[in-house]
Amino acid sequence: MAILHVEDSAPVREVVRRALQAFGFSVESADGVRAAQRALTERDDIAGALVDVRLRDGSGVDLYWWIAAHRPALVKRVAFLTGSADDEAFAPLATIGCPVIRKPFEIEELRRVAAQWESLTDARPP
Repeated sequence: MAILHVEDSAPVREVVRRALQAFGFSVESADGVRAAQRALTERDDIAGALVDVRLRDGSGVDLYWWIAAHRPALVKRVAFLTGSADDEAFAPLATIGCPVIRKPFEIEELRRVAAQWESLTDARPP
């Protein structure tokens, strides 16, 4: 299963990529909204997305709404990553209803979310 990870910090992207690959997942890394949109347009095998909320070229929440419009089957397989602790950042996330993983996170949290997506993918009819 391929997972898109959208994060503007190169060291975080690398750690997440290595961890998810160790768990058997394929990872497409993107450093921002535009790169994520390009990946989602070019690849139809992406079955989950880990999206940082604050990116250099836009908002992870805006990317979520782009996914809803262009890859609607993926909306139930998006999780947000955030280092923000303020309630203002969480208000839009609460209305969306996707999992939110706070930084710093445990790698096990990523594996758990990806495994849930994998079970959803496996449950789809052929």
